[in-house]
Amino acid sequence: MAISLPDTAFAIACYRANHEHESRDPFAHLWVKPGVQKWVDVFKEKVSEYDEILHCMRNRFFHDTLKEIEDEESDLLCLNLGAGFSMYPYSMTESTVTIEADFNDVIEYKQLATDEFVNDGSLPNRNVIRMAADITNRADQVKIQSLLKKYPNHRKVVMIEGVFFFLNWTQIHDVIEFCAEILSKDDVLLTVSFDKKTASTAVFNRLISYFENELHSEGNNTTVPHEFYSNLPEFTLKGTNCSLEMARQFNLVPYDLQEEAVLNEYCYYLIRK
Repeated sequence: MAISLPDTAFAIACYRANHEHESRDPFAHLWVKPGVQKWVDVFKEKVSEYDEILHCMRNRFFHDTLKEIEDEESDLLCLNLGAGFSMYPYSMTESTVTIEADFNDVIEYKQLATDEFVNDGSLPNRNVIRMAADITNRADQVKIQSLLKKYPNHRKVVMIEGVFFFLNWTQIHDVIEFCAEILSKDDVLLTVSFDKKTASTAVFNRLISYFENELHSEGNNTTVPHEFYSNLPEFTLKGTNCSLEMARQFNLVPYDLQEEAVLNEYCYYLIRK
């Protein structure tokens, strides 16, 4: 089947649905549409057989970390920048507020679909606010900031999942500066990216070739060194994990699987100073 870059959100949901327990996403199956599994199988053959389970580990990192924070906070607000078809709010309590920002076509589609899912009982009702926004655009950042002002007493968690890969360095710096601007002391930033060393691996080159040849995408493919996060002046790096190590921990991949052989993403937990 032909698939476009925005359609990859359906494929990632298919990953999570195929491994519901491991990904901690019992709602991903709602996004699985006919033909997506075929794309998943082709990607596995042409790029990486382990990408499916490693993506599930990324979802698990965000899910488990959010649940830990939620257990500590009575008033929590989660801001998901570039939310795609992530389903974190529906595994959290009714009191948690979630704001999801993404491009207009994604937001419109997701809002209509989730309204139907809530109405037919497939999803629990949660306090989710969705807004169309380009998170690299200053005017849209101001709109997000204005919305956040309605929740002055909430501890905030900003999530950036799988976005930096598609941005250039100037945009990444701008987004991080925006996060520092909207977060208060002890608020949280959760993000994920490929480390710089990944760019030299054969599997990463296969990924780029696949994007260019199959998805006709020739945009940015940015990798971010660990030092970028540890040296951010406005944040303290509280913890780091990676999808490969998590998969090893849960015996989901061969323990001797080498990092150079997979698309290993690093997850970062930062606290606003």
